[in-house]
Amino acid sequence: MLRPLMAPLLATVLILAGLTVFLWTISYRIRPLLFARPDVRWDEPATRTEKLLEYGFAQKRMPAKPERPAGMAHIWIFVAFIVAQLGTLTSFGLAYDANFHLPFLTHEARLGQVYLLTKDVIDVLGSLGCAAFLYFRVIQKKERMTLSWEGVFILFMILGVLWTDVLIDAAALAKSAGEVPWYLPVSGRVAEWFLYGMSPGAATTLMTAGVLLHIAIVMAFLNFLPIGKHFHIITGLPTVFFQRLTPMGQLSKLDLEHTEKFGVAKLTDLSWKEILDTYSCTECGRCQTYCPTYDTGKPLTHKEVNRAIRHHAQQAAAAFPLPLAVLAQHLNRIKPMPAPANGHGAHAADGHADDGHGAEEPAAAHSDPATGSEGAFAQGLQIPAELYEKLPPLVGEGGILPDETIWACTTCGWCEQACPVFIEQIPRIVDMRRHLVLMESRFPEEAARVFKGMEGQGNPWGMGSNRRAEWCADLDVPLAANVAHAAREFEWLFFVGCAGSFDERQKKVSRAIVQILKEARVSFCILGEEETCNGDSARRLGNEYLFQALAQQNVDTLKRYGFKKIITQCPHCFNTLANEYPQFDGHFKVLHHSEVIAQLVSEGKLRPGQVELSEPVTFHDSCYLARHNGISEAPRQALISLGIRVKEMERNRTETFCCGAGGGRMWLEETIGQRINQNRIEEAARTIGEQGTVATSCPFCLTMIKDGISETGRGERMQAMDIAELVALGLPQRT
Repeated sequence: MLRPLMAPLLATVLILAGLTVFLWTISYRIRPLLFARPDVRWDEPATRTEKLLEYGFAQKRMPAKPERPAGMAHIWIFVAFIVAQLGTLTSFGLAYDANFHLPFLTHEARLGQVYLLTKDVIDVLGSLGCAAFLYFRVIQKKERMTLSWEGVFILFMILGVLWTDVLIDAAALAKSAGEVPWYLPVSGRVAEWFLYGMSPGAATTLMTAGVLLHIAIVMAFLNFLPIGKHFHIITGLPTVFFQRLTPMGQLSKLDLEHTEKFGVAKLTDLSWKEILDTYSCTECGRCQTYCPTYDTGKPLTHKEVNRAIRHHAQQAAAAFPLPLAVLAQHLNRIKPMPAPANGHGAHAADGHADDGHGAEEPAAAHSDPATGSEGAFAQGLQIPAELYEKLPPLVGEGGILPDETIWACTTCGWCEQACPVFIEQIPRIVDMRRHLVLMESRFPEEAARVFKGMEGQGNPWGMGSNRRAEWCADLDVPLAANVAHAAREFEWLFFVGCAGSFDERQKKVSRAIVQILKEARVSFCILGEEETCNGDSARRLGNEYLFQALAQQNVDTLKRYGFKKIITQCPHCFNTLANEYPQFDGHFKVLHHSEVIAQLVSEGKLRPGQVELSEPVTFHDSCYLARHNGISEAPRQALISLGIRVKEMERNRTETFCCGAGGGRMWLEETIGQRINQNRIEEAARTIGEQGTVATSCPFCLTMIKDGISETGRGERMQAMDIAELVALGLPQRT
């Protein structure tokens, strides 16, 4: 039997020892954060709190398809874990006072009865959630879940926390041997079935043992978390709170004028939020479900990237100092500097001028001229130069990740949409590319030709810029340069884009859009050879210098004319003009042509007739339209206006599957694994019975889908068409 003084003594030893070891371990986890790149993420606290409640506590992303069963099981575990915290606090108190209870939560109080009933029921639901995950991991062996002893061990630890709580309540009931109250349906049954008949002394001993066992499990659980992937139990909610508030399709703008170092080369070049992201990765594998690189055998899974960087951070932390004196002196004493007039701050060390999170801190306060590495939280908190030099590169020979991993990404955004804790994968990948391109001139050979074409002629093909308007030479399309005060004369500017101007297949789409706009009597013009590439591929391939030159040129041209309303046919043009040109003081109302068509139809300005197609139609959503910008219904409305019933692929709308051309991959060879566009065509063919039309709304997608049809030998039975071409078929054919 446990003596009266033993329980408080043992509890004190367990708690003090557990907290001491935990703080020691945590000190090593926070060191990489302290020396990482600054990133202000505490702006807009009201918005962040709202998102924390919606996505953190309400777990909104968890039950999203295609992982609803696992998502619901996780919600049960999460709720049980939150409710169990009150039980844990009660257990701590019971170790010192057998009659301890939290305020207002006694058995006699109505609030206490409601709490105890909730806790009892939630303990069962949480246990069922654990059982479900044990089934997924051990029996079903879901592909996306890494089978490891750690995952199974944590599930049993959670079960231990929940059921020692039940044991404590059941032993308390057995001690009194009274009638089981209505608000303890689970603990009461356990007491009735297994514990009634015990002597009061034995029940007291069992209750004390349950309390000590509960505390021991909690302390062991707490100390296990920072060691592995379940650190997300501590860091997950902060990661949700500190999520990016800028548009998904917007990348950070580098300060090219006031720095000599660009992108991410080593661990401390990452922002503290990017390192925190790796701590919060649960390795659940949701990012793999519809990931085009994972599904087609490419050397990139974002889960493995997170794990590799996390392990590297944990190993490197052993050599990092913990400057407590500096922290005590400077923590929270640096006030953010007001943003310059254009809204973009600057970081001298890594060139990150603006991540879109509000005012930044002065670069000079953080930069170490010897290393270029900055402290995240306090002035003067810099990694010693010799330690920075010893850090291995993140990418390349002797580094953490191979080059092939970084260049495989299509930036489709599925990983970020699927992640329950909002880990930001794309900005980190692009920043690594930026370093390779701008600092080491190391990039795929094909990209060099694309960069040269964009730089010399303003398009990826390198075709003469003076030929940009040849596609419409016979269509009587007004050129802005030929009309005085063009912005007043025309309501819209049609930003044609490189593919629409130079690609033979996409020129047909451009002509169809012109036909639609004229039929609806829309007042519009084009820039012709004054238009240049929007720069999307350059930026996502890491050539920020080239992107900024192209972007500034376009913004200057658009502002010189005074255009405010722009139509694009390319989702990449749309995303860049709408989400990234504001970084260059270019603020425009931008609509994709699918939105324009849907709007014209709804207003009665466009009345296409029925298009008779003998074979079914499916629609392929562009990642940069549906996922990055939330536009998925407008293209379907355009098809519905033609009397077309769209047969949906399994992966549709925001759950679409990439065509393989995003992230600059349009211009790079694809030699590893299955071609991504062929994977998509296989799905499309299954959907429409191996014959019919795959409708698209993106030049890149149209090219990739068309090529995929041809490459898989379906050219005689299937075709790819833009929605504008289909709508144009339903219009009167004028000569």
